[in-house]
Amino acid sequence: MNVNEEIRARIREEMNRQNITQAELARRLGVKQPSVAQIMSGKRGTMPESLLDLLGALGLTLKAVPIDAQAERPGGAGDEH
Repeated sequence: MNVNEEIRARIREEMNRQNITQAELARRLGVKQPSVAQIMSGKRGTMPESLLDLLGALGLTLKAVPIDAQAERPGGAGDEH
């Protein structure tokens, strides 16, 4: 999964959590629903700004964090409960 796909997946999760439709998200952004659908499907040349706009309309931001290689390995810090 590339970064744009990961961001779109997170947007879908948040839309579901907030019970927001593409139409509502489009209204918040001042665009038409087909524009949101194209961004979400990856059919529209997804510019990072478009994804950031969608995140912002959901009350989210994109945060860059260091990758912890230890947490990604089985038995690493990320697997502790």
